[in-house]
Amino acid sequence: MLSQPAATTEVTSGGTASGGTAAPWAGDAVGLVDSYRRGDRDPVTELERVLGALERSRLGAVCHVDADAARRAAAQVDLALPLAGVPFAVKELEQVAGWPRADASVPLRGRRSARHSTQVRRLVAAGAIPVAQTTSSELARGAHTASRLHGITRNPWRLTASAGGSSGGSAAAVAGGLFALATATDGGGSTRQPAAMCGLPGLKVSWRIVPGGPEPVLEPFTVVTTTLSRSVRDIARALDATAGFDPRDPFSAPISARFEVGLGTVPTAGLRVAWLPDLGGAAHDQGVVTVVERALRDLVAAAGLRLAALATPVVPGPSAAFAAIGALRIRRFLGPYWPACADELTTEIRDVMVAADSLDARVLTELDTYRIDVIETMAALFDDVDLVACPTTGEAFDAETGSPAPGPLPLANISGCPAISIPVGTGPTGLPVGLHLFAPHHRDDLLLELAAAVERDRPWPLVAPASPW
Repeated sequence: MLSQPAATTEVTSGGTASGGTAAPWAGDAVGLVDSYRRGDRDPVTELERVLGALERSRLGAVCHVDADAARRAAAQVDLALPLAGVPFAVKELEQVAGWPRADASVPLRGRRSARHSTQVRRLVAAGAIPVAQTTSSELARGAHTASRLHGITRNPWRLTASAGGSSGGSAAAVAGGLFALATATDGGGSTRQPAAMCGLPGLKVSWRIVPGGPEPVLEPFTVVTTTLSRSVRDIARALDATAGFDPRDPFSAPISARFEVGLGTVPTAGLRVAWLPDLGGAAHDQGVVTVVERALRDLVAAAGLRLAALATPVVPGPSAAFAAIGALRIRRFLGPYWPACADELTTEIRDVMVAADSLDARVLTELDTYRIDVIETMAALFDDVDLVACPTTGEAFDAETGSPAPGPLPLANISGCPAISIPVGTGPTGLPVGLHLFAPHHRDDLLLELAAAVERDRPWPLVAPASPW
């Protein structure tokens, strides 16, 4: 595993921040907008505080800062917009015009984006200010944000622990007090796993209610774009700003629901929830299982749910076909540089490239069978219950030694259904753990409603205690 120091931040002009040592906003994004409108804070000063904190951060969560462009935007904020003046960070797998497009891979470090992603463009239209790029695992492969290009991203709850992956940089930046909002992607748990490990709520949305364009990822039909933030209402407001059809993503869905105003109105009484801690063959620490199950029982009581006895289904195991189709996508990006770039890649990506070169086409014929098996398994669960619950993942693992298997996280990606990780306290070693809820397609509103119920009854720290920035 990589052992080099935390990522070195590339700064696009702007020089030294003038925010002194004052801390950035430690509340949520909605609260920050409210403070601007009251006149308690102003976007220009807030941005300088963020830039100052970025200079002092030890998290290795940010790999590029565009200070000048952010300052220009902060000077002309329209306070009527829903995310007016909120500084936000963008995961490096998502495009921002003029920013690096390396995808955490050394051979791709010379690339630049020509335009904004659809999600970024919509957040900017809602008034948010893109300031910095957050780190990812190389080409989003793996559950630990560490690469030869940027080094290791660390958990703000404990610097020796991983922030998870592949959206580890976004999770660390939000939980570490740098930003109230950051973008993320989820192709196999890449939002929910780092959210759980860093003590944040993390929603994997229904398949493509937030468009993936421009140049949307198609195969393996699992990747969605989303945001990471500190509160449920932040997720809802960001979703209101970003969800809805876009012609550059033919799989994007039209959305009429308004998520923020719907909070507190979604019926939950009588809904059936199955507690399946070993879903997907997961073998969680019993201490983690105990904490999460206690939180689920509290939620059942608060939301009027009904616990339903249900046997854990046999879920199809990891598919060689599914791994292969992901390998082909990586091969598409790195093909022009291969094999000369072999020594510049992480061991995992190098192995993927070797495997892609010798791929047996027969493996790909199994892909639809695997997808159908998983879709049928999840659909059968929702024939019997309205929700499925389990631990999101274990506590954060050591940042130097690597990552364990993700457990049931990819089930939501392969089936397309929404899933959310909700912070519910800390595990045996004192690091955050999450309650993982799955719901049927397009019941994102239900997951947000239940997360808000947990937030009311068991409020979580918005920023990691004693965060080192």
